[in-house]
Amino acid sequence: MTNSLRKLMRQQLQETIDAHGELVNLKVPQKGWIRAIRDSLGISTRALAERLKCSQANVVGLEKREADQSISLGTLEKLAEAMNCKLVYCIVPLEPLDQILENQARKVVKHRTARVNHSMVLEQQGLTVKQRKAQENILVDQLLHGSPKKLWRSNED
Repeated sequence: MTNSLRKLMRQQLQETIDAHGELVNLKVPQKGWIRAIRDSLGISTRALAERLKCSQANVVGLEKREADQSISLGTLEKLAEAMNCKLVYCIVPLEPLDQILENQARKVVKHRTARVNHSMVLEQQGLTVKQRKAQENILVDQLLHGSPKKLWRSNED
C-alpha cells in the first residue's frame, strides 16, 4: 500500500473517530451494559433467557462475564439483538493517529541516535541542543515519509 493511500485512510479513520469523540468519555455502567439495559427495559433474566433460548442461570452468568470483561463480542452481539439493541465496537486512539506515528518516530530516532550522540560528546564533537533537535526533526520527517511498519520494529537500527 502506498504512503499516500495509507495517509488518506488514516485521515478518513481519524475523521470518523473525531465525529464520535464523545464516546471516549462514556462510562460502562457498574454492573455492565447488559444489566443496565435489561433493567431499564424491565426485561427479567428469565424473559431474556427465553429470547436467547438458554437458561436463566446462563443469562446471570453472561452478565457477570460482561462485568468482569471475559465475554466475547459475538455473545454481546447476540444479547444486544435479543434486547432490540446493537453492539457498537470501537478502539479509540488516545491521541490523533498522526500524533501517535510522530511520537513513535521520535522514539525510534532517539534510540538510533543515542549511542552516536554519546560518542560524539565523549570526543568533544557533540552537537548543540538546537542542532540535535534539528537533526532529530529531519530524521523523524524521513521516517514518517517511509513505511510506517519500520516504526514498530523493536530495537531496529
